[in-house]
Amino acid sequence: MTIGEAAYARLGLPARETERTLWIIGDDRAGFEAFAPTIAAVSNRYDRLSVLLSARDAALRGWLAERFPSCRVLPLPCGLGVRSYLKRCDIRVAVFLAPVCEVPRGLASGLRRRAITTLSGGVGGSPPQLGPRLAAACEARIEVDPGAMPQAASAGPRGMPVQAVVDLLGEMLARDLKPLRRRRRGIGWMISDLTRDAHWRRLLAWRLVRYDDLDALRAALHSPQTILCLGNGPSSEDPALDTIGYDAMFRVNHGWQQRGKFTAPDVVFTGGKPSMRAVGSAIFGLQTPDAAARFATVRTFNPAFRRSRFFDAHDLAPSLRAFDWGVLRPTNGAVMLAVAVALQPARLVIAGVDLFRHQAGSYPGDVTTPNAYSPGHSLESELAFLLELFDRYTGELVIVSDALRAEWEAHRAGADAGQFDPGGRLAY
Repeated sequence: MTIGEAAYARLGLPARETERTLWIIGDDRAGFEAFAPTIAAVSNRYDRLSVLLSARDAALRGWLAERFPSCRVLPLPCGLGVRSYLKRCDIRVAVFLAPVCEVPRGLASGLRRRAITTLSGGVGGSPPQLGPRLAAACEARIEVDPGAMPQAASAGPRGMPVQAVVDLLGEMLARDLKPLRRRRRGIGWMISDLTRDAHWRRLLAWRLVRYDDLDALRAALHSPQTILCLGNGPSSEDPALDTIGYDAMFRVNHGWQQRGKFTAPDVVFTGGKPSMRAVGSAIFGLQTPDAAARFATVRTFNPAFRRSRFFDAHDLAPSLRAFDWGVLRPTNGAVMLAVAVALQPARLVIAGVDLFRHQAGSYPGDVTTPNAYSPGHSLESELAFLLELFDRYTGELVIVSDALRAEWEAHRAGADAGQFDPGGRLAY
C-alpha cells in the first residue's frame, strides 16, 4: 500500500469492496499470529468473503501484508471518515484482538450506528483488556483454542475450537444489518407506508404504484401463460433460450444490461439502489420494507422516471415467510422463483439459476468472482426452498440450468410414491 492509499483510507475513501467484510483489528503481531488459524479457516470456508486486517502501527501493517497475502490490509479510519470507511469496505463483523484496549469515540459510534457486530477476540486464557468504549461496543468475546478437537460441542477451559468460531462468525456475517441500523425514518418510509392505504394509493398512483396481491400483479402482467425466469448465472445466456417463447420475463438486479441480451424484463427483483436507478420501466420485486423505502426515495422524486411500480414479494409469496431461513436470507433469484410459482402460470422456464456450480463461473463472462454463495445465503437452504417450491408448482417446468435440473430430478426420483404428489412436469 502506498502512502497515498493509506491516507485516502484514513479519510474514509478506501477502494470499494464488493463482498461482505470481516474486519480484524489488533495492536501486535502475537495477537494476529494467535488468530491466524481462524483467519485461514474462515477464508477457506467462505470464498466470497473479504478479510480486512487493520493496525495503528505502519510497521505492523507491513508485516500483516506479508504474513496474510490473501487479506486486505488498511489503517484505521479517523474522524469524519469512519462512516464512509465502514460503508465502502462493507464491514459486517469487527473483531478486536487482545490486547487492544480502546478505540476512538468516532469509531465506536460508527460501528454502533451501522449495527456492525463487534467482538473482542483472542486465544483462550488471554485476559480481555478493553477500555469502556470498546467494552460497551462488543457484543461478545471469542476465545479460540487452536488445539481443541474440531468436533467439540462447546467451549473448553481454553476456548472454542477454530471451526466453532468460524461457524459463529458465519452466522454473524449472514445477518441483514439494514433493519438494525439506527436511523430516522425518512420520506421514503413515509411514502412506501402510504401506498398500503387505499386512499393514499389512489392519490400517489401517478408516481408510485404498489401491487399488494397476486391478482393485481397478474393483471399488470396481462395474465402470462409462460414466464421466463432468468437468474444471473451463465445459463441465463444459454443458446436454447433463443427459441423459447414467453409472455413475461423476470430478471435479477441489472448486471445483464451491459451484455445486451434479454434486456427488457417485465419484473426485476432487487434490493439495491444501483439497480433501482439503472432499470427503467419494469415492475420491481422487493424483499423488505427497507427496500421499499429505498425504492420510494430513489424513484418518486426523480423526473427521469415515469410512474414506478413495485411489490413486496412477501405479500405475494407466502412460501417466503413459511420457510425457516434462520439467520440467512433468500437470494433475489429465489424470491423471483417464489413469486413466479405463486402466479402459477401454465409454463415456467428457468435459466441462470446455476447454484454457483456452472463450469463457466459465477456470471456470464466473469472469471474473477468466486463461484460460491456469499455468507448471507447458503446452497443448502436455497436448494431446499427451491425444491419445496417446485413441489407446489402444477404447470410445465422447463429448467435450462443443468445443476438445478439435476437436483430436481434427484429429488423427484428419491421421493416415496405414497408420500410425494409430483407437481411440476419436467420438460426439456
